[in-house]
Amino acid sequence: METTARYPCWVALTALTVSLFVGVGARAQDTGQGRVEQASVEDRAKAAEAYDEGTAAYLAQDYDLAAHWFERAYRLVPTSAALLQAVRAYHKAGESIGAANLALELRNSYPNDERARAASDAVIESVKAENVLVDVRCDEQCTIEVDGTVLRHPVFFTTPDVEHSIKAAFASGETSTFVKGSPGDSEDLTLRAPVPPPPPPIPRSAFFSSLGATVALGAVTVWSGIDANKGVSAYESAARSASSPGINDGDSPTPAEQAQALLEDGQSAERRTNILIGVTAAMAATTAVLGVFTNWKGESRERASKRVEPSIGVTKRGGAVALKGRF
Repeated sequence: METTARYPCWVALTALTVSLFVGVGARAQDTGQGRVEQASVEDRAKAAEAYDEGTAAYLAQDYDLAAHWFERAYRLVPTSAALLQAVRAYHKAGESIGAANLALELRNSYPNDERARAASDAVIESVKAENVLVDVRCDEQCTIEVDGTVLRHPVFFTTPDVEHSIKAAFASGETSTFVKGSPGDSEDLTLRAPVPPPPPPIPRSAFFSSLGATVALGAVTVWSGIDANKGVSAYESAARSASSPGINDGDSPTPAEQAQALLEDGQSAERRTNILIGVTAAMAATTAVLGVFTNWKGESRERASKRVEPSIGVTKRGGAVALKGRF
């Protein structure tokens, strides 16, 4: 008898879960989200299991646990019904701000879902007059953190008359500010990505190494030029002999062949010298650039790491400047 009594209960629970979750997928597609179809089979199975757990906890009036499972189902496979159930569970648990923040995400993510919009509007209106609505905008892609908690949505509520830390993490670093408002206030924040720090200064050893290489290349270039000029007189003499009548025994090169060989040697030496001139000039230019950016004052990396980096946050009421660094 006990087994018979439990069986219909769990059948009804499973039927409720399946109907809600399948209906959610249809509504998500109607709103143009298309994210359900992109989820893997494994994630769908995990989301369905989490939704089952949330439904069971909700029926047992354990609303905190239900909210946890519904939100997990939504993170695995984003659907309006999973998020809507999370909003309802948080609201039932007395977590009004948590419910309202999810309601803001629900309304923004599924604007064409009338049922979700009506429910989210009701929750938002119930807390709007007593809390502060914050809208954060980043000039680049960022991750928002409020009082140490990472948020998925840039619009959220905070408690009034309390200073809250707002941080945005960018690829180039972090920018932070603070917000404090009265009940019913709305705050718009613009957080900008920090300017990347300049590269570390070039050590003096790099400049002197480049200077030494430039001097060495210059010396080799001078030698190559002198060596190339040495062959000019020998070639001219061979060229004159080639144009004069003479006797050749057939075993040694003719004057014309000697002149041609000397010409090829001279041209090879000339090419070598020209290449060395180009390489030396490039090395000299590199040395000059290094000389401009060399750390002549000898500032250490430790000292450079202690520099203070400012960051700026802007609100409707003014702005805030934060200093980041080691002192």
